[in-house]
Amino acid sequence: PTELLSLFRRAGVPRKLPPPFLPGTSPEMIARTGNAPQIISPAERHNILLTSAGTIALRAKTDADVREIYWFAGNAFIARTNPQDVVTWKAAPGSYELTALDDHGRAGASNVTVR
Repeated sequence: PTELLSLFRRAGVPRKLPPPFLPGTSPEMIARTGNAPQIISPAERHNILLTSAGTIALRAKTDADVREIYWFAGNAFIARTNPQDVVTWKAAPGSYELTALDDHGRAGASNVTVR
């Protein structure tokens, strides 16, 4: 999973990712295999107090076959990133449904309140 790949990368240990699906594999089949991203930061139903920087760290746990995560706050696009990376989101106060969508079409969501 993502945490191990990140640990190996920081230690300078190269790791091979699993190959992508065969050409011609339907998107529906790809989306049904594996697990949806799990947002681990910020935690579900968390109240977040903004710091002076006004940013919040976003991180998701994904299956090893994921190469990109697309982050959204409601319908607003935040960022596209590698699964091992932490995204900084410049948030305004309010309630949001954060979504992490992987490159296989699987999505995980978390509701947070920013104060």
